[in-house]
Amino acid sequence: MAHLISLQSAVVSNPLRRLAAPVDFELNEGEHIALVGDNGSGKSTLITMMSGGFYLREGTLRHNLGCETYKALKVVRFNGAYGTTEFPYYYQQRWHAQERENGALVKDLLALEPDAGDTWRQELYDLLGMRPLLDRTIMVLSSGELRRYHLTKALLSAPKVLVLEAPFIGLDPQTRELLCDLMILVSDRLGVSFIMSLTDVDMVPSLVTHVYFLKEGVCSRKYSRVEAISFAGDRPDSGLLSPGLPFKGHRQVNYENAVLMRNVSISYGDRQVFSGLDWTVKRGDAWNVTGPNGSGKSTLLSLVCADNPKAYSLDMTLFDVPRGSGESIWDIKKHIGYLSSEMHSGFSDNLPAVEVVAGGFADGYAGVCNNKVEELAMSSSLLEVFGAGRLANRMFQTLSSGEQRLVLLARAFVKDPDLLILDEPFQGLDRRCRATAKAVIEQFCTGGDKTLLFVTHFPEELPKVINNTLELHKN
Repeated sequence: MAHLISLQSAVVSNPLRRLAAPVDFELNEGEHIALVGDNGSGKSTLITMMSGGFYLREGTLRHNLGCETYKALKVVRFNGAYGTTEFPYYYQQRWHAQERENGALVKDLLALEPDAGDTWRQELYDLLGMRPLLDRTIMVLSSGELRRYHLTKALLSAPKVLVLEAPFIGLDPQTRELLCDLMILVSDRLGVSFIMSLTDVDMVPSLVTHVYFLKEGVCSRKYSRVEAISFAGDRPDSGLLSPGLPFKGHRQVNYENAVLMRNVSISYGDRQVFSGLDWTVKRGDAWNVTGPNGSGKSTLLSLVCADNPKAYSLDMTLFDVPRGSGESIWDIKKHIGYLSSEMHSGFSDNLPAVEVVAGGFADGYAGVCNNKVEELAMSSSLLEVFGAGRLANRMFQTLSSGEQRLVLLARAFVKDPDLLILDEPFQGLDRRCRATAKAVIEQFCTGGDKTLLFVTHFPEELPKVINNTLELHKN
């Protein structure tokens, strides 16, 4: 079989991005490869190496793709998927009606992409079911629809190799199955070879033929699918939870109901997200907010955490105070710890991780330290609790996506909030980090005075303290 991509004894020139050992990697015709490793193990660096994004100090990179590499090799990163080169994403953008209703249309964004011919473009739209989405704005697409958009965008030039970084994050089971089916369909129809990065070998889809494991910057030999799957049960689920959260007393707010909604309806244009919603969240409750992609979970939580301006026109009470009664969003946010994909996508600060965590003490988004020594000490302790103490002095933008997620999760806890809103907090975390984070959440919410709103598409990720469920349905 002919090599499509080959790295031999490769070492990058940049010492800050260099893996711990030279890399040997090959993708042959007819193969589909998974790169499996923990957060920070080097998966993203390897993807950048194979796509020619780094100069090599040693070794060789060879592409045998038959045409210009930029056409034949496409890399799709699903984090921050709402952002585009032409229309960058900013925090809270999804919740503004003008952006959702008057933003860039899917068909106009795709029209900017060069293609292998108009016939191919039309065939691809049919193949990936894009026609119902073409006249919608990018901001109204669900996570699953966004993946179809980005796949379409990458496939327009009919590449030979498509690299998907963390393709399954944020997808419900039905949409994950759809994405796997789409990959098989595209492979059979076009002969495209896939490379994908995953945190666990038990996530490897049936399409994959071979696996490389990465650990602490070292890339393994190439394993067959059968060999790799045999390792699925070898990794422990337990995390490394440090004893005790570092909080020393808490400014508690006196309230009975954290959230009270009466007949709440949200729509954007002609799309009804949800309607007639009545919801009461009492102090000390722990809710699982569930439903398929596109059912309105993130929209609902954006109302609670004061990011969505539509909240002012709704019959809605937070901490026993009606919205629109004179309170500012900062009066609300000071009681809330929050993490979501929208926050992660919009976080552009490049600070040491410990300062990112300390920024959570401020009620604004970027945040500044008011009592720097004390707040940095608390932030450092929280990173240790989450098993991320080693990241404290690393610049945020140099961290892997999973490491960034862990830092932002610690940030959500730093002011010892009364209400914790975690919208898919384990997205992109490896098994060990998930176990540690889950244990921290359970410890924090044990005792009855903390309120939790939690979203996940994986039932096994639900903290043991969950005692209520709100299920939303896609309209």
